[in-house]
Amino acid sequence: MVQQDIVETTVIKEQETESWQERFLYLKHNDYHVSTGIAGILTVPTSLKFESVAEKTVQDAQYGFPLHKLVLLCHGHSAHKNTVYMPLLARKLADMGYYVLRIDFRSMGDSEPNRDATVGRTIAQDCEDIETVYQWAASQQCRQLVGHTLVLDTIVAHSRGVMSMFEFARSRFVPNLVNACGRFVAHGLFEKSLRRNPNWDRDGGFWCTILRYGKMREVWIPKAETMSAATVDTSKFAEINARSSVLSIYGSNDTVIPLTALAQYSNLFEGRHTAELVMYADHNFYGLPGDKNANNLPLRKGLVNYNVTTVDRIASFLAPEQQLQRFYKATLSITDSWNSSRTFARWCLPYEFSHVSNFRDVGGHKTCDGRRVKPRVLFRCANPVDITEEGFCYLTEELKVSQVFDLRSAKEVKEPGAITGVPVINLPFNNQQSAAPQNMSSVYRGMFLSPYTFPQAYMVMLQNSTAAIAQFFRYIVEGRCNRSHAAVIHCAGGKDRTGILTMLVLGLLGVDDDTIARDYELTTIGLKTAHKLLKALEDRGDAYYELLNSEKLAKEFQATPESMCRTVISSKYEAMRLFLDQFRANYGSFEQYFLATIKLSAQDLSDLKNALLE
Repeated sequence: MVQQDIVETTVIKEQETESWQERFLYLKHNDYHVSTGIAGILTVPTSLKFESVAEKTVQDAQYGFPLHKLVLLCHGHSAHKNTVYMPLLARKLADMGYYVLRIDFRSMGDSEPNRDATVGRTIAQDCEDIETVYQWAASQQCRQLVGHTLVLDTIVAHSRGVMSMFEFARSRFVPNLVNACGRFVAHGLFEKSLRRNPNWDRDGGFWCTILRYGKMREVWIPKAETMSAATVDTSKFAEINARSSVLSIYGSNDTVIPLTALAQYSNLFEGRHTAELVMYADHNFYGLPGDKNANNLPLRKGLVNYNVTTVDRIASFLAPEQQLQRFYKATLSITDSWNSSRTFARWCLPYEFSHVSNFRDVGGHKTCDGRRVKPRVLFRCANPVDITEEGFCYLTEELKVSQVFDLRSAKEVKEPGAITGVPVINLPFNNQQSAAPQNMSSVYRGMFLSPYTFPQAYMVMLQNSTAAIAQFFRYIVEGRCNRSHAAVIHCAGGKDRTGILTMLVLGLLGVDDDTIARDYELTTIGLKTAHKLLKALEDRGDAYYELLNSEKLAKEFQATPESMCRTVISSKYEAMRLFLDQFRANYGSFEQYFLATIKLSAQDLSDLKNALLE
């Protein structure tokens, strides 16, 4: 469990940066640091300069909506938070909506000295500094500074920092790891140290010029510091969580790290690795003297600055569409806990076979306490009314589905129809009000305007659906939902009402917010085959504009029939993260919601978790 108050935050005003977008701060971990802690610069999303949701929505294509995601930038040997691509990358990712923190490891830049000067900056110590950031992102200190907590979504590390990043990721899950010119054969550091300082071994270290507290200083690097990195067993990086995706990016003219490292990391992380080579760039992503600069890149100190290219490629790797596709790929299969050689397909009823869109297993996700949501017990989908005969047989015979929960209103059930041949319980969300777009204006017009106003509508649906939610969870508490008697929940598209109910299931079971939001976002892929639903939405595009009934809102959001159709069908990660924030603000926690609002007992919650967790 992440401790909430173990990291102290000190913001230093008007130091290092004058940009409104940047905060110079110190993070001090009570167990690791003895004075100021580690120094860093936090760059906040560029879109925060827009005050209203309408402005943020209109500018979303150019300046991404503020995310709950933090990117950490880690430097290499004898470097600091403003070296190579770091300031440029921070600004680029902030334009995409990320919070970006670039730090000085201890004994570097503006951070406090090493714990032991005779040992120097070790990989273990670096990992403590990264752990400090990890815990800070989930702390109340972070919430007070940025308005909400963050998830450490990505670490980007350069050179020696790559070793620390990968070593840290062996014990903590980070979705994205970017390796910029990292060494693979660790003992190559011995040769490098001897080339640079022939007496390094005899003298027990070497002197190095480093930026410390704003001035270049001669700093002693003890042999133990080099040994710490040179003795890392990089083969153990294969233990890093299989859901972590890795980008390795190197310069073709790197004379510090052999380019064989790129191939070696590609092999180590096979199946989840992306390789990039920046042509003509050196170890720090600059061109060599005499470079012809074929791409007309800017110069820095007379050298072609290939950091511009590097930043663009890292940003492309972290684009929302790419993140979604990687999560989709990483969660395609669910390993059977009873037989590790057997796997279940998350998308176990493909549209081409069943004519059911967005059908997927709710199980397989890890919880914060190390357990896992049982697969093959609960499924979610769009309206399965058009299921094929073969699909129905697979649904009932192979997936063992014996109960369907339809969250639509009675009117919706009557008009498009409902699945037959299997027991169906109608649990109408939102007090029997249809969630069809033509009826949603009575709930909240923001459903037409922006994904970032969905949370208000979702809260209305939640508050109007207490009886239906209670009935569904009582069914599970009674032990009627298991692998031999699985259940399906659905609405029209399997997005909004189904998304809310799935959020409640996963949240109560202890799945983290980041995974809940990523699972919700999968509907973006799942609804691509919902041709009937999409056609109905497109046909009503002009009607949505009329239903909005507000020229002022239409102008503020630059809404058109086409944009409103895209909004209604969208399922953005950040929409669910905002809803989760609002849910906790209203109810405190999932447990409190189920005890106080749904009126389940503590024993009920225990039984429910036992039914759905393994």
